[in-house]
Amino acid sequence: MKIKKESLFELKSVAQPVAAGNRIFYLENTVNEEKNCYQSEIFSVDRETKERQVWGNQLKNSTELKVSPDEKWLSFLSTEKETEKNQLMIMPLNGGRASVLVAEQGISNYFWTDDATAVYYQVSADKSKERVDDSEKKYDTSKEKAAENDFPKIKMTTKLGYQADGAGFLSEKITRVKKVLLTTKESATIFETDLEIHLEAIMEKEQGLLYTAETKPEREWHYGSMLYAYDLTTNQHHSFESDLPEGTYSFAALSGNQLLLLGNDLTYGFVTQEDLYLMDLETKEVVNLSNEQDLAIGNTIIGDFQQKNRGVSVTWINKQQFIVPVTTHGKLQLYRVDTKGQWTLLFDQLMDITDAAKIDETHLAITYSTPTIPSRLAVLDLTSGELELVADPNEALMNDLSISEPQRFWYEGADGWQIQGWYLPPIETSQEHPAILYIHGGPQVCYGETFFYEMQVHAANGYGVILLNPRGGQGYGQEFVRSILGDYGNKDYQDLLLGVDDVLNHHPEIDPQKIHVVGGSYGGFMTNWIVGHTDRFCSAVTQRSISNWISFYGTSDIGPFFVKHQLLHDLDESKILWEMSPLAYADHVSTPTLVLHGENDLRCPQEQGQQFYTALKRNDIDTKLILFPHSSHGLSRSGLPNLRLERLSAITEWMKTHE
Repeated sequence: MKIKKESLFELKSVAQPVAAGNRIFYLENTVNEEKNCYQSEIFSVDRETKERQVWGNQLKNSTELKVSPDEKWLSFLSTEKETEKNQLMIMPLNGGRASVLVAEQGISNYFWTDDATAVYYQVSADKSKERVDDSEKKYDTSKEKAAENDFPKIKMTTKLGYQADGAGFLSEKITRVKKVLLTTKESATIFETDLEIHLEAIMEKEQGLLYTAETKPEREWHYGSMLYAYDLTTNQHHSFESDLPEGTYSFAALSGNQLLLLGNDLTYGFVTQEDLYLMDLETKEVVNLSNEQDLAIGNTIIGDFQQKNRGVSVTWINKQQFIVPVTTHGKLQLYRVDTKGQWTLLFDQLMDITDAAKIDETHLAITYSTPTIPSRLAVLDLTSGELELVADPNEALMNDLSISEPQRFWYEGADGWQIQGWYLPPIETSQEHPAILYIHGGPQVCYGETFFYEMQVHAANGYGVILLNPRGGQGYGQEFVRSILGDYGNKDYQDLLLGVDDVLNHHPEIDPQKIHVVGGSYGGFMTNWIVGHTDRFCSAVTQRSISNWISFYGTSDIGPFFVKHQLLHDLDESKILWEMSPLAYADHVSTPTLVLHGENDLRCPQEQGQQFYTALKRNDIDTKLILFPHSSHGLSRSGLPNLRLERLSAITEWMKTHE
C-alpha cells in the first residue's frame, strides 16, 4: 500500500519524553481530520514490561510535559476551551485525575523548585487588556471577540519589531514571572517587565532566576540576546554582558553553580557558529569549551512531520560531563563534553534525534526519526551507544506502507566543493519517469536523515525527489554556511544545477524533460531565481517565496536584519538589492510557475508572491496564484490540516498538467 496525502491523519509522532523511575512519559501527537486540528495525548511506558498507559486528559492539547523533582507529580500546559486560558495542570503519578494548579492567559513556560513545593512560571499579558483583580473575573471570550469584530480598534506602534510571523501585530506586552505554591495554589508576582524575556532556570538553593532577553533593548537596530539573573534575595536584576566576551549569548544548561551558555561574536551575523562557554556563577570565571571545534551545535535538520518537539538541549549528565547535540552531514550527533573542554563523539547514526531527556547518568530517553521511520521513542545507553526501542505508534501502519528508501550521495558543486544530497526514487520505478528538485528554506538549515511526509507522497505518486544541501546550509562547517552571504543566487544556484546533472548521470531512468523545481522560503527565492535564469525545468512551484528584497526589507518581520546580515547590503543600496531580486529577471521567465502563499505569512509576506505572480502575468507566462487563509510561514509543517492537503493537491495537479 502506498502512502497518500490522507496518511497525515493516520501517522503519529512522539515528543517530549520525561522519566520517572522505571516509566517514561511522552506525548503522542495526532492530526484530527474531523476537527481539523492537532491533538496530543499523554502516555507512559514501562521500560521493563513495555506496557503503555494513557494518562487521561480530556483537553487533548498538552505540551511542556515535566515530572516534579520528587517524582510525585506529572505537570503540563493545556488550554481550557471555554475561556481559552492556558492552564498549568498537575496529575499525581500514583493515580488520580489532573487538576489545575494555575490558570492564566499567556502562560508560556515553567519550572519546579528543587523541593517540589512550588512552581515558577512566566505569563505575558496585553497592556491594553489588563484587568483589575484579574483572578476574580470571568472571561467571556465570545463577547470580547464579537466586540472586536463589530468595533475594530486601530493598531499603532513606534517600534521596529512590531510584528511576528504566527503572531501578527505585536501589541505592547507586560511579562510577569510568578510563583505558585503547590499546597495552597496561591500565586504571587516575583517581578514584571516590559521586555520580551524567556525564563530559563531556577538557580541553586532558589537564590535567583535566570532569563534571556535582548542584549540592548534600548537600541532597536542592535541584534543579539543576553542572559540575565534576578536575585530573589535583593530583588535586583543582573546582566551577564560585562562578564562575557562581546557577542550574543543564550542559556544552555545549569548544574549547581556551573552555567553553560551558547554564544558567538557575530563575525558572520546570525550565521556565526556558536561556541560553548562554561561560567562559574560564584567566581564569574568564563571558559570557552569549544576548542575551535568547527561544529554546528543544535539541530538544524528540517522536516514536515514532527509536532511539539522541544529538540535536544545541552544536558548535564553529572557534575563534570554533559551531552551536546551537533548537526553534521544531515544527521544529529551527540558528543560527551567535560568541564575541561574534552569532546568525545558518543552517538553517530543516520537519524534525526528530535527530543531527549536524562534518565540517569548513563541513559537518555529520546525520540527519533529516519527517512523511513516517522517517529519512535527509545532509550539510549550512553556507555554502549545502543538504542532500546520503547514505543513505535506507527509500527502496524508502516508494515503495510511502501516507503521510498533514499539514496545518499555526494557530488562536486561549484569550485569543486563537495555537496551532499539524497535521492528518493519513486515507489514504482519506471523508465522516463518525472522528478522534482525540491529546494529547502533557511538557507541556514539542511535536509537530512528524517522522515519527510510530503516527499514520500511525491515518491508514491511516481516522482523521483532530489534533495540537495547547497552551500549556505548548516552541518558542513563555518566556511560552508557563510559562503553565500552577500552572494545569493550565484554559487548556490550552480550547486543546485550541478546536483541535478549528477542525479541524471546516475539515474538514466529519469526523463530530463520532466524535471520540476519546487521550493519554499529561501527555496522559494531560489525557485524564482532559477526560472529567471534557466528554462531547463518543465514547471515550477514557488511557495512563501522572496521576489523583491527592497519591499521584503520593510514588510517582513525579520526584513531589516535579514537583508543586512544575509545580503550584506542595506536599504540605501537599493540598486544592488534590486539586482539580487528575482523580480528583476521576471521578463526572462518561460517556465510555467505556480505561486503559493499564506495570507498571514509575515516572514515572507504575501506581497512577495503577489509581485512575482503579477510580473509573470504581465509577461503572459502560464501561472496561477493560490492564497491560503489563516496560514503563516509554517503552513506546510503546522498549518491547518485541510489546507496542508489542499496545498499538496495543488502542487501535484500543477506538475501533472505540465509534463
